[in-house]
Amino acid sequence: IMHNTHAIRLERKRWALSQQELANLLSITRPALTRLEIETESTSLETALGLLVVFGTDPSTILPRTYARIEEAVMTRAAELDCSLRGKTDQKSLRKLQLLSNMVKQATARTNRL
Repeated sequence: IMHNTHAIRLERKRWALSQQELANLLSITRPALTRLEIETESTSLETALGLLVVFGTDPSTILPRTYARIEEAVMTRAAELDCSLRGKTDQKSLRKLQLLSNMVKQATARTNRL
């Protein structure tokens, strides 16, 4: 697992792909790939999934800063939902609380692997 901010570049070089070749596979420009390799901007879902297809790598590994930013934002909103559900005992609320608990476990496990 790669934990630096240049994971895409390392994977590209590992497979001896030029920037232009990878850009073509992803249907983006070479300058866009350069920005993506250093994560200076967010990427589209299509490009992120394209990276998954090309390298077969978990998005949190190949785009660590982007993934961390999104995870933090989602978990902040999850905490708000959790607060609004506290004390409720109906089946739908309990299912939602279980989902939120699973999200925390997954995020914690990923953080511990880093």
